[in-house]
Amino acid sequence: MKIVIASCAVADCGIGRYDEELTKALHASGEDVTLYRKTPGTVPYIKSYPYRSFRELRHYVAPYYLSKGISHENPDIFLADYVDAGFAIGLSGKKPKAIVTTAHDAIPFIYKQKPVDFWFYKFQLAKTLKISDSIVVVSQKSKDDFVFYTGCSPERVQVIYNGINHKFFYPDLVRKPNSIFTIRYVGGLSKHKNVEVIIRTAKILQDRNIPVKFELGGGYPQSTPLPALATELGLRNVEFKGFIPDSELRSFLAGADLFVYPSLYEGFGFPPLEAMACGTPVIASGKGSLTEVLRNGAVTLDPVPEAFADAIEKIADDTVKWNLLRANGLLVANSYSWGKAASETLGLFQSLTGVR
Repeated sequence: MKIVIASCAVADCGIGRYDEELTKALHASGEDVTLYRKTPGTVPYIKSYPYRSFRELRHYVAPYYLSKGISHENPDIFLADYVDAGFAIGLSGKKPKAIVTTAHDAIPFIYKQKPVDFWFYKFQLAKTLKISDSIVVVSQKSKDDFVFYTGCSPERVQVIYNGINHKFFYPDLVRKPNSIFTIRYVGGLSKHKNVEVIIRTAKILQDRNIPVKFELGGGYPQSTPLPALATELGLRNVEFKGFIPDSELRSFLAGADLFVYPSLYEGFGFPPLEAMACGTPVIASGKGSLTEVLRNGAVTLDPVPEAFADAIEKIADDTVKWNLLRANGLLVANSYSWGKAASETLGLFQSLTGVR
């Protein structure tokens, strides 16, 4: 089976991780697969296409460039990694045996952005749903929400969980103790990520004289209100680390005593699972798919400062509880693999195309 994965994304984002890991897992299983994305890969079956745009226009023009980049391909199946890539496949005029689009979640409906951006998303979605034989989402919660907001038939929507790369995310052989109990976060700093809860949690713990420090990873913190809030609250226990590159991500996660993730909505939630795979206990929001995905491998609770502060204090003071949470986290994280995700994706492709 010849498979082409189409993407308007770059490598260093959640969708970019999905693209690369799934492509490599499909290739490892012996499939003829090619990924087209904006940025080049380190293997010959990950290709880039010519692309130029002002930052403000990138979401509008990327599908055009992608449609040109894949115009010479004639696969058995196209997999669009998101709605914009599905729209690009439509623009290309290609008609393979089947088209599958991974919509991931319903976040654009729940956390609307600028009206013009939301309108364009819905325009692309309508075109994508028209040409797609199946839609993939990454959790049951995502499926329920996607069906609710789009009216798409549930039979057309398939749940295939993401994987974790356990060759990249693994615990330190020997844990180096931190001089002070270190709590870390990595991810976006947008409103629905709810990082303000971490700032206010830090204030509660500082007022209680609990000796902890918070290190927050996420790009461009200075463009958010978070540093100003930390200053306003007089925090001495919070540090903004900026963007954490992949080359430092494993050690950042594995070196923490605790990982916190107060997001208000996730379709899947890579960061807490990756922290669990690195042997770091996790306290996370119970919103969106997080309770479903993290199961008993993390403490999930209402994402409010008082609840997070109480949970942190209990775990920081209880070695037995910390070790149990760490062990459960490793077990749950190990149940997710890209090999499994690729196998389920390939099964869907075969059912749609009849090609083995």
